[in-house]
Amino acid sequence: MKKIFSNTMMIVVLFLAFCALPGCTKMDSTYKEFVIPGGLTYAGKANSPKVYPGFNRVKIAWVRGSDPDVISARVFWNNFRDSTVVPIPPTGDTISVIIDNLQEKSYSFVIRTYDKKGNSSIPVEAIGGSYGEKYQSQLLTRPVNSTLSDTKGKITIQWGAADISNGAFASEVKYTDVNGDIRYQMFPTDLPTSEITGLKPNTGYQYRTMFKPDSLSIYSFYTAYSEAGFFNFDKKDWRVISYSDQYSDGDNAAANIIDGTDGTRWHTNGSAYPHYATIDMGAVRTISQFGVWRTLFDTPNGDDRAPTRIEFLISMDNQNWTSLGEYAFNNSINGEQVFPISGSPKGRYFKFVGLRGNNHFMTLGEISAYGF
Repeated sequence: MKKIFSNTMMIVVLFLAFCALPGCTKMDSTYKEFVIPGGLTYAGKANSPKVYPGFNRVKIAWVRGSDPDVISARVFWNNFRDSTVVPIPPTGDTISVIIDNLQEKSYSFVIRTYDKKGNSSIPVEAIGGSYGEKYQSQLLTRPVNSTLSDTKGKITIQWGAADISNGAFASEVKYTDVNGDIRYQMFPTDLPTSEITGLKPNTGYQYRTMFKPDSLSIYSFYTAYSEAGFFNFDKKDWRVISYSDQYSDGDNAAANIIDGTDGTRWHTNGSAYPHYATIDMGAVRTISQFGVWRTLFDTPNGDDRAPTRIEFLISMDNQNWTSLGEYAFNNSINGEQVFPISGSPKGRYFKFVGLRGNNHFMTLGEISAYGF
């Protein structure tokens, strides 16, 4: 019978024949030093490492492996040019290290662990970066659209849009309470309004916005504090306690000028100027400015029968009055017209006076007051 050898079998036969020659012993001794009896031994590797960004720093953390002989790790970055040693204690589920003084950029971190015999693990990579002045410089404070203040010290903040795309997650409000203590309150950016109680009378507040560049960040970034500005006094505390005249009650009542809309009106009767209304604000206030609207009632384009010259007065007791000045009012435009008041006068009562106008009677839409 004819035997047929495969190519593989032929190679094995030739190799065995070659090794039978004296030169085979010399070749074996040449490669012996590179052969490790029993194979390579690796230390247990770092498991599921994560990079937590901070301000010119990061925290790197990973889950402890099951190898009880691992005693240290080394974290490398910048293509192995930089590294730090991390001692690994005998107990604990998580290993972590803070790396400081990092430039603001992304990094590739490589982690190797080492056991008691000096064996190292296979390398494990974790990607992440640090944030710094560049990121800080582009952060925008969430604006305050308005602040409503009532007579009991409660303020309601109406917020504008937050810079969610850059990581805005909360607004912090700093204020002084009735006991003179500094307070801080934090409000999530998903709230359109926020309330603070116990504010010290005749004081304001400051606010800033808090940011995290991502959900793993170990550092919160802040914008600079901004001053809240004037408060809009809550008119639910107000009452019109006297007035010169009104055409009728209901749609023409003097009380309509403090109902929160310029869609209603105060319409005086046939008497001549001046026309006035006295308002009790319910508490002593420091006045910074007034706002006045002409009415849109029955006239969507605006009613030009508002006064052209007005005056404000203030009083603590509704008996003794101080004039806060006379002002020109443009009765041909809609919307709020603002009249700043100098000297920060205080009072519980103020009086609005229409001094002159195009007619002997007067219409008016709304009045607001601002301050602390």
